[in-house]
Amino acid sequence: MNLSLHAAARSRGSAFWDDNQPVQPALPTEFLGRPILFGDPQRWDLYYPDSNPAAGRRARRLMFNQLHGAWNLRGREIAMALLNPTHPTLREQGVHLRLQPLSVKTISATLYGLAQFANWHEQAHPDRNLGDLTDSDLDAFLVALAEQQATTNARICAIEAIRQLHQLHPVFTGGGITIEPWPGRTTASLTGRRPSPELSTHVIEPEVWWPLLRACWQYIDVFSHDILAARDEWNAFDTTPPTKTRLRDATALVSQWASNPTNRVPIHRLTNGRFRAGEIHWTLLSLLISNGTSRSIFAATSNPHVRERRQLIENALQANVLTTQPGGLTTRATSITRLDGTTGPWISGFDPATTTRQITVLRTACYIFTAALTMMRDSELLSITKDSITTYYGAPAVTANLYKKRRQPERKQWWVVEPVAQAINLAASLSETDYVFASIRGGHNIRFDRQEQLPLFLERLAELGPDAGLEPIPPAHLTPHMFRRTMAVITAQQPDGEIALGIQLKHASRRALANATTNGYAAETPAWAREFEHELQDSTATRLVDLWASQNASDDLELAGPGADHLHNGLAQAAASVQVGDERSLRNLLRDKFSTLRWGTLNHCLGVPDQALCLRDQPDEVAAQGPMPNRCQPSKCRNSVITSQHAPIWLSEEADLKRKLADRRMAPHTRAQLQDELDEVQRITREFKP
Repeated sequence: MNLSLHAAARSRGSAFWDDNQPVQPALPTEFLGRPILFGDPQRWDLYYPDSNPAAGRRARRLMFNQLHGAWNLRGREIAMALLNPTHPTLREQGVHLRLQPLSVKTISATLYGLAQFANWHEQAHPDRNLGDLTDSDLDAFLVALAEQQATTNARICAIEAIRQLHQLHPVFTGGGITIEPWPGRTTASLTGRRPSPELSTHVIEPEVWWPLLRACWQYIDVFSHDILAARDEWNAFDTTPPTKTRLRDATALVSQWASNPTNRVPIHRLTNGRFRAGEIHWTLLSLLISNGTSRSIFAATSNPHVRERRQLIENALQANVLTTQPGGLTTRATSITRLDGTTGPWISGFDPATTTRQITVLRTACYIFTAALTMMRDSELLSITKDSITTYYGAPAVTANLYKKRRQPERKQWWVVEPVAQAINLAASLSETDYVFASIRGGHNIRFDRQEQLPLFLERLAELGPDAGLEPIPPAHLTPHMFRRTMAVITAQQPDGEIALGIQLKHASRRALANATTNGYAAETPAWAREFEHELQDSTATRLVDLWASQNASDDLELAGPGADHLHNGLAQAAASVQVGDERSLRNLLRDKFSTLRWGTLNHCLGVPDQALCLRDQPDEVAAQGPMPNRCQPSKCRNSVITSQHAPIWLSEEADLKRKLADRRMAPHTRAQLQDELDEVQRITREFKP
């Protein structure tokens, strides 16, 4: 755009939107603040009462401070159009967008890309209108980004911004880009971005996971009682109204207190602000001596009487009449068994600063414990309100908001165990707002800052160390979504884990028994595979003994699937090799003979790599990790064994498929697909029918 057009844009504003036009014209009646107007040139703080709490304020804010002159106007015109995609102004100009507005995050990314393009345009073609740009000009912009070593995400934002300059060109003051940018080319092809098959969410390693959870529970179940008692003791001091009259003879009171050898002089446990660890806590000492009525016995050191009182305390300490007490509050820490086998208090004492810090640590422990054992997303955890513990199908549950892929949040339930309910109720008692994971200080209506508190939590655990009975935790990077993924990996190893995960993770799927998203999310890592190995072998051997013992004779053992004969013969040989009733020897023999067998909900897997259908055509490094349950084909693989315990599921699936095929309105291709599934299922079910 030329300089005269810049000046015109600054003087008259937009040709399509009035400066006093609200950006959000249909705000709810309870919104009492000043509406955001199109003419606001710096930022728009949008109003979304049900926005994702994990996203923070930036998820509701659009910034235009990197755009100047005509580009600032273009940025606001883009934002206005994308926030109001069905506005009559757009329809009148022939612009038809998708019905749902784009998210603020997406629009912010577009504005970031627009700022990059604006900088390039001002340097390369300052006197050219956007409508005069050619394909070669747009290609030159991509080359410039590459030369600047812009990140892939930055290039994606810039490409999307250019496409918006074309799509919305009829509603740009002065016009936009008239040619179609890079026709037939996808954003991925322009940036060279290649999607990775690996999930970006990392799994917490076992050596971090177990001691971390044990430390959280130690805080919740043991340490919390002392921390809350110290808080209540300090609150009683802190909220006691000060006396309106001075103490008649404060110096005599101090002298009398200092002569009693049973008294303890409180010292700071922590270096905090202007106070240093080991110094006398004069404010707390004043409250203790005056029984909570005065903070100022030792204040104003310029006063000679105050200096005299301080000297009385210091002289008593030097003469060993008095001793010091770390912290100084009368609350005493619970004795615990330390890692070296000795017993003692888990913390040396409590003072106000220590109590405040430990309350913060306790809240973080509640958050981690709840996040891990409920597998809730960060946004869902932050939406938990007080009194949210309920029941769901007769089991304890917590109610919260589900935001993922929803325009409006939905109230959902997540099952919890009693310790998790205890953690949530404890966190609720710490919160000063209606939200469980919120500020612990009155007057601060803010949510729990996970990014700050998670690394601090590990530091606090390390500070307490073995003397608090806490196991060492290796250095680790923790994020909220890692707890969810790690617990999904653990849960997937349990019977019926696939079904439970599909429900608890809130992964939408056509069938709960076959959810590729859940299976991929719960895929185990090599470290967790080693962790599960020994436990699985013992568990499998015990179940095989129970399976064999439940039948009166080998002929009564109902098995189906390609691997049925192999398992049947192995059980018979093992039983014949031991004396009758020698269950331990039989279990050890079966553990060695079927060390790779995996117990499953739909079938059992013998786990022999050479005959595993799931490993066919897989790279060597993948095949080396063994069979992959999420790719199992139970009716075809030679490792697959289906027992009478699995039969009800297969028979139910057969009945479900037959019921669907009875619908005459079904499309032919859908019918063919369901018929193929029925044929596969009936390969198994025919073995269990009389």
